[in-house]
Amino acid sequence: MAEEEKSLKYVFHDPTLEANPRSLISVLGTMPDNLVEILDTAVQACRDQAEFPIAILSELRLDLIAARSVPLEFIPTRRHLPSVPAEIYGRYIRQRWSLIMAKWDVSNEIALSSSIDEFLADQIGADVVQQLTCEQSRHAKDGQREY
Repeated sequence: MAEEEKSLKYVFHDPTLEANPRSLISVLGTMPDNLVEILDTAVQACRDQAEFPIAILSELRLDLIAARSVPLEFIPTRRHLPSVPAEIYGRYIRQRWSLIMAKWDVSNEIALSSSIDEFLADQIGADVVQQLTCEQSRHAKDGQREY
């Protein structure tokens, strides 16, 4: 059991670690072949800058989840949710992204592939993303919750 507890390195118990700014390392869309090496380099760069790294992937990579010492978040692609209409998928991804950013209080993003907007455009089309962006802006002006 003690070994299991040691493997949960992303659980905060150190006030110094909790105070570090959080950097999101995002890999959305096409995963590079050498992702493990790239991710390890980005994680080390964050740590060298006294930042706490969090990774977000759009592919379920159990090899990364099991072997990384950083928390990993997941943003599903349309392939993962094929029966969900494009508009609903887009809203869900925007809301999920916002929740992840708020949850970790992210102060910096290292995009190793597509930005969230580019990822959504690839997944559902630029016209739907534009519609959602306009809808989101209208909701923000009306004082409703953003997604």
